[in-house]
Amino acid sequence: GWRAPRSRAEAASCPAQAAMAKPSGGSAKPGAAASKKKTAGGSVWRRLGLLLAAAALPLTLAVVWLLRPERSGGAKSASREPPGGDFGSRPSPDGDFAKKVVPLIRKFITKKYADYGKGLVTLRHMKQYIVDKSDLKLTYEDLRDDRYSLVIEHEVDAIVNRCDGGKKPVSCVQPEASEL
Repeated sequence: GWRAPRSRAEAASCPAQAAMAKPSGGSAKPGAAASKKKTAGGSVWRRLGLLLAAAALPLTLAVVWLLRPERSGGAKSASREPPGGDFGSRPSPDGDFAKKVVPLIRKFITKKYADYGKGLVTLRHMKQYIVDKSDLKLTYEDLRDDRYSLVIEHEVDAIVNRCDGGKKPVSCVQPEASEL
C-alpha cells in the first residue's frame, strides 16, 4: 500500500510521490490534480465531522442540564433546602409548645449542668431530649425548623445570661419570680 513520504528527500526519490508533493502550479500533471481533488474532498468531510462534533457538545450539555434531578422534581439536594427545612409541611408552634418546651429545657440543663458548664451540651442533645420526653409528636427534623428552634434558642440564651455560661450555681437555671 501507499504511504505518505516522511520527508521531502524521500518524496523526491520517488517520481510519483514527488509529483504529489509538489505545490500545485500551472505545470501539474492531470493525475496529480485528480489526486489533490481527492485529498481536498477528504478534508471537506473531515471539517464537516469536526463541525458536527462541535455542535453536538453544547447540545448534549444543554440536554443534561435540562434533565438534571433537581429540575425534574427528583431528589433535592440538601444544600438547596432552606435552613430549618420546609416550613409548609408542618404547623407553626403555638403557645402550648413554649409552655411544654421551656420547662423541659430547664430540666435538661439542670440535669446536665456540669457538662453544660464545660460546653459539652449541644442544641442537638437538647432537641433530642425534647423529642423523647415531650408528648408533642414532633421529630428532631421538626425542631430544626426555625420557627420551633427560635423558641428553644430564646430560652437557652436566657439561661446562658442568667448562669453566666455555667459559672454560677445550678439554681440560676430557674428564673427568679421577678423575671417571670
